[in-house]
Amino acid sequence: MNIKLSFLICFLVASDFIYAKNTIDDVEIGQIWSLETRSNKLSVGNSKVLYFFSNDAYNTYQARRFSDWDQFSVIDAKNLVRLNTGDKIEILKSKHHEKIFEVKLLDGFEKNRIYFTIKEDLLNDFKLMGQKNEQ
Repeated sequence: MNIKLSFLICFLVASDFIYAKNTIDDVEIGQIWSLETRSNKLSVGNSKVLYFFSNDAYNTYQARRFSDWDQFSVIDAKNLVRLNTGDKIEILKSKHHEKIFEVKLLDGFEKNRIYFTIKEDLLNDFKLMGQKNEQ
């Protein structure tokens, strides 16, 4: 019984250590991220977005956090840019206590324009490709 328990504890500690090494919490200026989740620019309901204004991104973040969609999240669809899978963005700077990031879109028709994204969306939907100077 003790062997099974000690094996289980070792397994849990090792898996937690491996998981912790594979997660990325630090977003730095100059990083290039690529959209990895399924997204189609032409699909209104199934696309990931970037925001034209940092306040729109922050209000959406607040609405998610407090589940108060009536007060916080009133965003015009014209103030969003929809992404395709594989689109890349470059991190320019952080806003609103590192909850929102100013990014430059590196692909698509809106290439080289400045937008904003929510940190949670960045970590969940994008994959880190590297630093700008590495490419």
